[in-house]
Order: sequence, then structure tokens, then C-alpha cells
Amino acid sequence: MSPSKSKAPSKSKAPSKPKAPSKSKPLKTEPAPRVAAPPDPPGEPYVEKVDRRSALAWVGVVGAALAGGAGVVVYGEYREGRPKPKGYGTDPKLTTPEKAPWPRIMTAAQLQVAAVFADYVLPASGTAPAATALGVPDFLNEWVSAPYPDQMKDRAIILDGLEALRSNSQRRWGTDFTAASAGQRLALLQALAQAKPKTTAHTFFRRMRALVVGAYYTTPAGFRDIGYIGNVPRTSDPGPSEEVKAHLDRAFQKLRL
Repeated sequence: MSPSKSKAPSKSKAPSKPKAPSKSKPLKTEPAPRVAAPPDPPGEPYVEKVDRRSALAWVGVVGAALAGGAGVVVYGEYREGRPKPKGYGTDPKLTTPEKAPWPRIMTAAQLQVAAVFADYVLPASGTAPAATALGVPDFLNEWVSAPYPDQMKDRAIILDGLEALRSNSQRRWGTDFTAASAGQRLALLQALAQAKPKTTAHTFFRRMRALVVGAYYTTPAGFRDIGYIGNVPRTSDPGPSEEVKAHLDRAFQKLRL
């Protein structure tokens, strides 16, 4: 038996060349802070447009609409366990109306914040005017000033919310809400609109928005915006439109009628 062949010694690998040191990547640095653009000049301050008599009538209309009842100056006094407010009472003099026995209580600064809020909810759009053009801030001022139960309940919510917007602006931007730029005011209002449910901010936003919308759409301009014509006499009755008839036909077919 022939001896097995021995394996040839394996060739030793040539020593690898030392790797060139990798170029170090530059460290990522924070972007240079943007230079803030000069704030937008604040708009013209809101000027009261609605007299007390008109505003009080407006409060009564909106109160009746929101409550589905007889109006704020009547039903409020009959609730048990609540103090009777000093207002016009249940039998006001309509032939010789008296001046409002209470003052408007919003401060000048609060009225300006209310004006910005109102136009945030209902800005000018197409042929529809902005809320401030219709005097909605005056309605809000009259609403929180009235000494009736529902208005007294809203008073703390609205006034505290307006002051919170001012303090938040001071804390965040270092300036009063009405002196802040349009973008800064918008940021604060958007944050307010996104507040978590059942928080004071959420309660304020919902109630304030309801009052703004309720006031706006009880005006002639608000009626026109939604196409409401009210009780208008017609010379003929054209009947339902073809679109309405088609909708009814589909509904009847589903009901197999």
C-alpha cells in the first residue's frame, strides 16, 4: 500500500493592508434659529355698534332660540332655589321702554378679545359679513352683563375664558392677545378649539361658539347667508321640486310603498 500524499502547506495570506481611517462625518447641528418676522400690525380695534335697546332685544331672541322657551327675561325668574335678579321683571313697559338697569361689564380688553374670537368663528365669507360687522361682540357683552340665571351662569365661563386667552398670550408670546400678530392669535385659538372635552377651555370654546353662531344667525344678514326667507306670502304653490319628488320616490321604494 503506497503511502498517502501529504497535503501541500497552504499558502499564508498576505497581511491585509491597514484600512485608511474613515473620514468622520460632521456632527449634525441644530438649524439656525429663524429670525422672527415682525408681528402683523393688530387690526383696527372693535368699536361698539349696537345700542343697548337693540342688544337687549337680541339677547331675548337668542335666549329663546337656545333655550327653546319664552325668552331669557321671563323664564329665568321662575326657577326655584335661585335668587330673583334685578332686571326688567315679567311685565316690562313696552310703550316707554326704560334704560337697562344694569351696565355692560366687559372691560375694553375683554371686548377686543371677544371680537377676535367672533371673527375666528364666523369670518367674512363671500357676501356674508364677519361677525364683528354685525355687532356680535356687543351681543356677547350684553349677554354676560344681564342679571338673569342663564346669563349669570355663562358670565364666569365667558369672562374667565377671555382672560385666559390674554394670559396665555402673555405667557407664550410676551404680549397681550389683541397686540399679538394674526398668526399668534390664530395659534392660541386653534389650541383652544382642540382642547380636551370636559376641560374649562373646552367648555368656554363650545359655549362662546354657540353664542356667536346663535347671535349671527338671528340677524337679517345671517338669514340671507343660509337662505332663510321666513314667512313670505306666495301668489302660487309650485309644489315640491323634481329633486324632492325623486328623493321621495326612492324612500317609498325602500318602504315598498
